[in-house]
Amino acid sequence: MRFGFKAIRRILGYGIMAIVAVMTIGYVVYAANGILREVEARDLRQEHDGIIVGTATALQARLTAVAVVQDAAMNEQNTSTAAAAAMVRDATLSVESTATAAAELAILEASTANAAATQIALVPTETPTTAPSDTPAPTATPQPPTLIPTNTPRAVTPTLIPTNTPRPSATLEPSDTATATATLTPSLTPTPTLTSTPTMTYTPSQQPSPTYVIQGTYAVPVNTPVVEIPERMPMLDTDPDTVNFLMLGSDTSGGGVGHTDVLILVSVNKRAGSVAMWHIPRDLMVYIPNHTMDRINMAYALGEQYDYPGGGFGLMKETILYNFGIEVDHYARVDFDDFQTIVEELGGLEVSVDCAIQDWKLIDATMDPTVEDNWEYYTLPIGRQTLDPYTALWYVRSRKTTNDLDRGRRQMDVLRAMWAQARKQGLFAQVTQLWPDAVEVIETDMTLTDVLGLAPLAVSLDPNNIVRYSGEIGVHYIAFTTPDDKREVFLPNREALMPLIQNFLTPPTENRLARQSTTVEIIDASNYLLGFDVVAADRLAWEGYTAVASGAPASNGQLELTVIYDFTGQTKGSALDDLKRILRVTDAQIVIQPDPNRTVDFRVEIGGAYNSCVYGSAEDDIEAGPPVNGEE
Repeated sequence: MRFGFKAIRRILGYGIMAIVAVMTIGYVVYAANGILREVEARDLRQEHDGIIVGTATALQARLTAVAVVQDAAMNEQNTSTAAAAAMVRDATLSVESTATAAAELAILEASTANAAATQIALVPTETPTTAPSDTPAPTATPQPPTLIPTNTPRAVTPTLIPTNTPRPSATLEPSDTATATATLTPSLTPTPTLTSTPTMTYTPSQQPSPTYVIQGTYAVPVNTPVVEIPERMPMLDTDPDTVNFLMLGSDTSGGGVGHTDVLILVSVNKRAGSVAMWHIPRDLMVYIPNHTMDRINMAYALGEQYDYPGGGFGLMKETILYNFGIEVDHYARVDFDDFQTIVEELGGLEVSVDCAIQDWKLIDATMDPTVEDNWEYYTLPIGRQTLDPYTALWYVRSRKTTNDLDRGRRQMDVLRAMWAQARKQGLFAQVTQLWPDAVEVIETDMTLTDVLGLAPLAVSLDPNNIVRYSGEIGVHYIAFTTPDDKREVFLPNREALMPLIQNFLTPPTENRLARQSTTVEIIDASNYLLGFDVVAADRLAWEGYTAVASGAPASNGQLELTVIYDFTGQTKGSALDDLKRILRVTDAQIVIQPDPNRTVDFRVEIGGAYNSCVYGSAEDDIEAGPPVNGEE
């Protein structure tokens, strides 16, 4: 038993001694290898030091340029980098000779195309484990890299000359031939390009402009308006007897908001018994509160979209108040379908066409508008016309051969024609019965009480007490192309537009009252049976004259040219010159016949060449084909 324990102790002892011996031998081998590597590294270091002594200056100059460029790219983030760069520039003045610098620079450029690669090339390939710690990475901080690569790790210090490479102090004296490297300094400090950054600091679209006149009242536009926001127009409507209505027509069918392509302000003066209509161009560039400068036909949709107080009408009302100084009391709005329903209920639209119009029109309203063969180039001639619902819509929308102001004139003609037909059919006496059906077709904020208060005036109103205002392009409205998206719009010329608005809000002036006292008899002498006499009477009524189509025969039979008979005998203050202008008549077509017993002041016999169109064609060319893509 005792022998067994001794054997076990002896075996364990030998095992421990064997383990100790193996570890000792391993350590000796490891130490020997370390000594051999150190000797080998020392020999390689001495070999490379021989090269480094001669090439230090050239290498330092090249790496200095790389370090300075890196410093400039990082905007010189700390002062230690600047100090190091200064030491490098001082070191470049310490060179042995021009020949040595040139020779070593050639070696440097042949080995690689950049300074980082040069450093890696100078590290011994036998010891890759230590080289990365000595070679600065390209993405390092702005500190300049160690300029003399070795295989011995060292701390990064501002001293740019390697500490393990002793050099005679005599070889570091500045050489007169190496001063040319100093000329690299300007190209290494491109400070103007780093400090001049106006595009990065100038952001007017994001900064509230101090010139905005709406600040403190409305939201500042997100983007800079394409034109300057004007000052708020002072309140112009102060007459308590005036009620202002806004008539709106959207470019949609079957509901929806869309764009407001019809904007007509109607000002009713209950004291004077007069009505004025002003067509506002849909492309008029105005300030839309809480939005920016934009086309006025966008206001209603924006009010609906952003839940402006009062919705679309609320924002449209505020837009008109801001830009024109007019307080709108009520509104009425229809779309394409609603308009055609109203015309159908009236039994068709009887309208005086004083300007022939041509445009593409569907052969039948039920046809597919996307099929080209379903369209015809239609002409609506001068004369008294009865239009079906679709043709009436076509008439108020057409603008291919006319401009937007002419379209507004036709829209006001249609409103007056609707009023005349409603009065003729006695509809105003049936307001109470018709009102529930009317509000199903017309969107409005008016109540039955509001309508009943205006019904008496609608019944008694004379056509010559209805006046229309359109304005003129180049006078009241200035054509303008937006610089951002090249839209063709109008800018209001406030200086000229203010008097027009004042006249619009003012009851009949003395000049208009004088015209109302002038009586004119109209006779159709064309023999065309197109109602030229009614058309001319309606045309004169717009100008304030009391004109009546008598239906009497012409005194001289059929005429080609219109003739005006003047029974007043007045040469001063006569309305004759005004009638000549409106009806486009020359002096050769005037007959002076003073008659103290006259029943009328003037008699006008309309000839077959009658044409008193207010606006002619605005375009020389028409569209190449029908609007098969739905663009009308």
